[in-house]
Amino acid sequence: MKRSNQLNNDNILFINASQNRNGNTAQTGRQLLNGTQYQQLDLVDYKIYQIGQNYPDDQFAEVVDQIQRVQYLVLGTPVYWHAISGYLKVLLERLSQMDNPDILRGKKISVFVQGADPSDTEKPTKNVVQRFANVLGMDYREL
Repeated sequence: MKRSNQLNNDNILFINASQNRNGNTAQTGRQLLNGTQYQQLDLVDYKIYQIGQNYPDDQFAEVVDQIQRVQYLVLGTPVYWHAISGYLKVLLERLSQMDNPDILRGKKISVFVQGADPSDTEKPTKNVVQRFANVLGMDYREL
């Protein structure tokens, strides 16, 4: 796997959207980010409810706090039923609908898809993340 040189000087948060903290998606993230300092956030460790669900144990704000501290988000998702994971979809929806989405403006964002044959999922996933980035004033980068 080829790693871009653009990662070298950025404060990076790798968001692992897999149910497995140390599974194939995390391993792929480690390979892509090899030699780069980064923090890993495993979405499986947080309760992030769907838009419209309001529960006192929602941990979306904790995830947003971690996102605010970095300049570069690297999203990694496994292929579940020919699409991105529900973890990532819910996160993107919540981020796009939060009260102050301007906190994302100017941040860099990239995404990778991991699976046995992610080819049918890769392009739609990148399109979704590119659109998300454009709407929120983020800088989408290919890895």
